[in-house]
Amino acid sequence: MKTLIKAIDTVNNFFGNLGAWICFLMVLVVVYEVVSRYIFNAPTLWSMEINQYLFCAMLMLGAGYCLMQDGHVRVDLFYPRMSPKTQAIVEMCTYPLAIIFCAILVWLGGEEFWAAVVEHRKSDSVMAFHVWPVWLVVPLGGFLLGMQILARYLRNLLVLINKD
Repeated sequence: MKTLIKAIDTVNNFFGNLGAWICFLMVLVVVYEVVSRYIFNAPTLWSMEINQYLFCAMLMLGAGYCLMQDGHVRVDLFYPRMSPKTQAIVEMCTYPLAIIFCAILVWLGGEEFWAAVVEHRKSDSVMAFHVWPVWLVVPLGGFLLGMQILARYLRNLLVLINKD
């Protein structure tokens, strides 16, 4: 069980680091656009759309990493005062809803991805970029988040049966 948890953490750590590099790339695109627009008076047609694609990738691919780092928003009124076992029970009760959410992302995102590939869909912008890369990261991000939820579930199970 610990091997599976470690493998899931390793995969999400990779995609979390990839998300950090995507964020850095977004910064470079914005800097390029600002310099191009305000110094050379030559704005680009592509920078806004590329940043939207990159932002989607960063968000979806980083969701599992964020959960691994315990970075998702939680109302911490009572949770911090609970014992580790009670925290584990509370988390395990919320995971089925989160798994349903991930399944919807994988299913519907996968359908949209496939339709975008088959129908050769392009954006409505001047650049007419293909939209399949955006739709690809939706089911992938849902899958990565679902796997991290599974890892958290297994970790909490270990807490409940007193195995570190």
